[in-house]
Amino acid sequence: MDVEEFWSVVERARAAAGVAADQPQRDGQPSAVAEALVAELMRLPLSHIVAFDQVRDEVVDHADTWDVCAACWIIEYGFLSDDGFSDFQAGLVGLGRVAFESAARDPDSLADHPAVRQISAAEGRDLWIGDEALQFAAQTAYERLTGDDEAFWDAAESAQSAAGPQPGPEPADERWDLTDEGEWSRRLPRLFELFRVRRLAVQ
Repeated sequence: MDVEEFWSVVERARAAAGVAADQPQRDGQPSAVAEALVAELMRLPLSHIVAFDQVRDEVVDHADTWDVCAACWIIEYGFLSDDGFSDFQAGLVGLGRVAFESAARDPDSLADHPAVRQISAAEGRDLWIGDEALQFAAQTAYERLTGDDEAFWDAAESAQSAAGPQPGPEPADERWDLTDEGEWSRRLPRLFELFRVRRLAVQ
């Protein structure tokens, strides 16, 4: 599986999810894109499901920067853990290729996305870009097909060993202070303005 096929699978899942594909995730609610993606993956051979997950790792590596981390921090209520950032990157994939590649190049472009604008306008803190279910869609599809909750990890480990060393756990670009609002306004001016009143003032 290559990048083109990867995005083709994602876009089919987004089409199946309908209008929910461009809406944020709500606490406790299933991810429409993730469930549709699982269904799409279950139509593929098992080896392709593992390959899809490998390509996903390669794709999200393009959004592995400190500016994207800052966008996550701003949009997701000041929460930023390793798992939370991985969920955020998966959620960006769920927004589709155009939105993902735009965000990877310029995270501030997320200020124009309807899901992000919906989060900024919400009163509570129960809407998210992060999508854990989408991150583990390949595992879920593999388990549903095999009935074995360990089989995917065994297959993925074998495939990863063949692929060679993986990137480190932190972004490779120069780190900056993600709590510095001055840096937010300089690097991510539109996101900063969008969230400053409703989000950042209550941190």
